[in-house]
Amino acid sequence: MQRLFSYGGLVLAVLVFLGASLRPAAAQITFPSAGPVSAGNVIVRPEIGYTNETGGVQNIYEENVVLYGASPDLAFILENKSLVANSGNVFVNGKQSQQWAVGFGDTVIDTRYNLYELDGVGFTFRIAPYLGIDVPTGMDNTNDALPRPLQPASGEWGTREALTTSYQTLRWNAQGLIGFQDYASAAGYRQGSSLLADAAVHVLLWPQDLDREVPAELFASLETNYTLQAVDRLYGQTIAGTGGQLWLIDPGLIYSTPIWGAALTGLLPILQQYRAPGASHYNYGLLFTFRWNFFTSFHW
Repeated sequence: MQRLFSYGGLVLAVLVFLGASLRPAAAQITFPSAGPVSAGNVIVRPEIGYTNETGGVQNIYEENVVLYGASPDLAFILENKSLVANSGNVFVNGKQSQQWAVGFGDTVIDTRYNLYELDGVGFTFRIAPYLGIDVPTGMDNTNDALPRPLQPASGEWGTREALTTSYQTLRWNAQGLIGFQDYASAAGYRQGSSLLADAAVHVLLWPQDLDREVPAELFASLETNYTLQAVDRLYGQTIAGTGGQLWLIDPGLIYSTPIWGAALTGLLPILQQYRAPGASHYNYGLLFTFRWNFFTSFHW
């Protein structure tokens, strides 16, 4: 915290800091790996997502995200899709039918470090890069009738490098992420590399009076996600309907207490362009998340 030159200012700063640390927190919904976590804190976030596209393509998944503050600057993040169900319309015996591929998804392990932090009276600003590894823990061939991109998992090892920023105040906060994701080939299949860009703004709706104890808060949320992806390839040949860019805007609500929270957001396309012919077009999506906070004394 910046140096204060009066005793009264020092007392005020301590009170504000303590109040902020005990108040509920609103982390971004759609890119949880950039979410803030304090030293010794464990955040468990189960998520249920649904997306709908043309051509009968649907995606339903249940994902568990765990964030652990190993030190004031170091965090470890685990993201595991425990169940994935994808559907698509395919021709079987000359007739079109909707097929489903259901199974376990892959896992991502991230490490994030606060490279720069500035604390002031009622605000905190952070810059934190992170590195991630995609681990092929899922099922990549549960229904032969569906193409590889619609299987529950990719079967590939991958890497993710990103830079995150966050700015938090008592009444609003903002986060951002820009990163790159790449995959290694597996069994002749290689998923296209991706450029990722995300941003989020959350504004406090209730309560308006923050001078007393605040047991819970309600935030309006507006987030956005942009992906520019290369085409997928199978034995060097382009897979139809893959690659391109997708830009989503995500309005939502966050209810948050110091111990638990819940959020619901819509995923709405405002731009989509595809490189390979035959691509299904994104219609809409929904994401529901729940959060549990566990405070421990285990940290560096």
